[in-house]
Amino acid sequence: MKQNIIYKLTLSVLWLCSYCNAQTTDYIVTTAHDTIAVDKITVTDLEVKTKIGDNKKKYKVDDIISYYIAQKDEYYERVPIEKKERKAPERYDYKRNESFYLEQYENDKKFKFIQRLTQGKVKLFCEVEHIGASGKAGREGYIAPSENRTYYIALYDSKLEPVIKESNFKLFDFSYGLTLNTEVYELLKQYLHGNQEIRSKLDHLYTSRPKAKEKQIVELITEYNLWVTSNQ
Repeated sequence: MKQNIIYKLTLSVLWLCSYCNAQTTDYIVTTAHDTIAVDKITVTDLEVKTKIGDNKKKYKVDDIISYYIAQKDEYYERVPIEKKERKAPERYDYKRNESFYLEQYENDKKFKFIQRLTQGKVKLFCEVEHIGASGKAGREGYIAPSENRTYYIALYDSKLEPVIKESNFKLFDFSYGLTLNTEVYELLKQYLHGNQEIRSKLDHLYTSRPKAKEKQIVELITEYNLWVTSNQ
């Protein structure tokens, strides 16, 4: 009983600390583990551009491991890009020869930054792909701009594992966030192991209606990570 009370007190303190540590400025973290506060961050495929006052500085993506955008309260972490086997085009494959420079450019990219939704042992990531509008607004065939979200999960710095967003697709369902469907539930059972209270909460969220959404999933993983930290 006493141990359970101590655990809950520790968890409460860690929760408070996590809120107290919320940053109010943008920053980057270098591979030397230096945290540098900046006024603005612009990220391209190969560079991270920063601005402090009137001073601008460029970093190679290889030299930055993460960055934070205060206005959006979003953390981004660098992850390696898996390379696919690429063969040079045949001499008379004119179509591929024309686009081969794009393939070479893609091959030069070693890393990309993905938004990290949780911090600690279990990391949940969300990669957002913005899809531009097609056609002209108000005209037949017009398709409004949208976004496609892909979720990944990992233990510490392990290889990212894709998370199935939703298996039961519903027409005109515009809720973009992650849903606790069967696939996600089974995956979280593996990642959030060792804590029966967390497991009970996961079971409850899975059977609740309406289905638990991204915010509740993130909160549960965060609670698990805080528990892991308090028991190290």
